[in-house]
Amino acid sequence: MININSLSKEYIMGDNKLLALDNIDLSINEGDFVSIMGSSGSGKSTLMNIIGCLDVPSSGEYHFRDNNVSTLNSNKLAELRNKDIGFVFQNFNLLPRLNAQENVVLPLLYSGKNLKERNQLAIDALESVGLKDRVHHRPNQLSGGQQQRVSIARAIAGSPKLILADEPTGALDSKTGLEIMKILNDLNAKGITIVLVTHEDDIANYGSRIIKMKDGKILEDKKNVNN
Repeated sequence: MININSLSKEYIMGDNKLLALDNIDLSINEGDFVSIMGSSGSGKSTLMNIIGCLDVPSSGEYHFRDNNVSTLNSNKLAELRNKDIGFVFQNFNLLPRLNAQENVVLPLLYSGKNLKERNQLAIDALESVGLKDRVHHRPNQLSGGQQQRVSIARAIAGSPKLILADEPTGALDSKTGLEIMKILNDLNAKGITIVLVTHEDDIANYGSRIIKMKDGKILEDKKNVNN
């Protein structure tokens, strides 16, 4: 699904250059569950942003399925994100004035489906994460765990091939965090590829592979024997 070759990302900050990713090679197969670990500044979030087509590399190549992402313009990147990639964020990124269903429907506006179809997809996605009775609740009427479930429903409503989860349990207590990880694990069992960024060992252990990063480089990429 994902092939990254000799990829680097450099940021210009005044007179200084920051090398966020340094000549990275990485392959991820369809159906993988990959955990990426590293301290702040290791490059893990930059790597996730590039995988998610939210940023572009300074050099090297990134192929997602049949697309050479490195050569796509902003419109094509947006189309690829909307069609194939779902995002789950640490702080949920829900719009406070919209209810759960409306938050899930939002990214489906560009799917080409009519209003009835979009609403049904949103309801189905919310039901699949256990929120059938919270469809019309706004974020401030939901617990943190419920808000993250809405975020996951939003990510899966468009039937993505890949879900990128950036510290999805970081704002949750440990019990609720494990419930969220069970949902992601179940989605992976259904064939959705998961790429997860975390700094917590117990969360990383849900992955079938664990990648450790430091200073923009991959230090270790190994199969998780505990999974």
